[in-house]
Amino acid sequence: MPSKICIIGAGAAGLVTAKHAIKDGHQVEIFEQTDKVGGTWVYSEETGCHSSMYKIMKTNLPKEAMLFQDEPFRDDLPSYMSHEDVLEYLEEYSKDFPIFFNTTVIDVRRDGEQWKVTISTNSNLSIHFYDVVFVCNGHFFEPLNPYKDSGFVGEMLHSHDYRRAEHFEGKKVVIVGAGPSGIDITLQVAMTARHVTLISKKATYPVLPKTVLQIASHVKSVYGFGVTTDEGENITADVIIVCTGYVFKFPFLDSSLIQLKHNGLMVSPLYQHLCHVDYPQSLFFIGLPLGTITFPLFEVQAKYALSLVSGKGKLPDDIQNFEERRLKTLENPAAFHILVEDQWDYMKELAAMGGFEEWNFMETIRKIYCYIMIERKKNVIGYKMVNFELNEDKSDFKIVKI
Repeated sequence: MPSKICIIGAGAAGLVTAKHAIKDGHQVEIFEQTDKVGGTWVYSEETGCHSSMYKIMKTNLPKEAMLFQDEPFRDDLPSYMSHEDVLEYLEEYSKDFPIFFNTTVIDVRRDGEQWKVTISTNSNLSIHFYDVVFVCNGHFFEPLNPYKDSGFVGEMLHSHDYRRAEHFEGKKVVIVGAGPSGIDITLQVAMTARHVTLISKKATYPVLPKTVLQIASHVKSVYGFGVTTDEGENITADVIIVCTGYVFKFPFLDSSLIQLKHNGLMVSPLYQHLCHVDYPQSLFFIGLPLGTITFPLFEVQAKYALSLVSGKGKLPDDIQNFEERRLKTLENPAAFHILVEDQWDYMKELAAMGGFEEWNFMETIRKIYCYIMIERKKNVIGYKMVNFELNEDKSDFKIVKI
């Protein structure tokens, strides 16, 4: 029997959920607080807003590994695309979807057998009722900055508010964190800054620009004129750019429903990073896992969740124990939603429980992903300067240097 479904957010996770929910015959309404689709892929010169996109950005994954099933990117695009290319893809993908723009979800709560959703459009509040709610509001908008109250007298910003390298011309810049954003920003800022110091336990890259000093350590503290490492080394700076990631945030959910644990890095109580354990067939969170291939993973999550909505999918009896079992495998509980190598078995498991076929091409995506992880470590400057060419049956690929 069709359900009335509310989807919060028109980024990639919300759009692929809508696509499959509509295909399954459900009545769908998507609420998006901005005026366009795309979520984190929408660039804005404005800072302090929802977007974390910077002016010049190539994707960290090639188009061959970040597509929705049956929806390839344009053939004429390079493998590593611009954010504009990805946004165009999402706009095309979501044509004719029932999206309510400039509409903010204020509150979601259980009301009998339904979900009561309060929304605000142009400051006018209205209440709607749904059988199922999908939370797809992303997790690149609430910066995690452990140093924000440090008393640093120069300029400090989080990568969320980084837009362009010209701003740092002639400056002495310290960048904290060497994840994808930290490295991208380091390479861009190195072209304009007088000197860049990259500090992270991951800062062990064999090749970086000559103006970059990397220190494989942790920033213990920030003082008025710079940072102090764990080893007690003081590094002065005009600017500190903090690339320490994001916390999860759901301002429309009461803490009696969802708790954020381990400094906002774990969403609880969920089964498979996806279903609320008390409402496993009607309250879902798409796109929480980190260190993944994103778009294809969102799609597998959406398909499994919808299999539960229809009653076709399976749920084990012990879903309440999922978190405890997962935490026992981790050294750091803050890594709860980081999958990386676990993502492949995770998607296989969801497909098996959801009763839908695995995507054959996923094995090729896995090969591409593994190749990229190795190449990125060896040559973080040049690993994107290639195109991937798939063979005829798309079971393998070759690399073509640009």
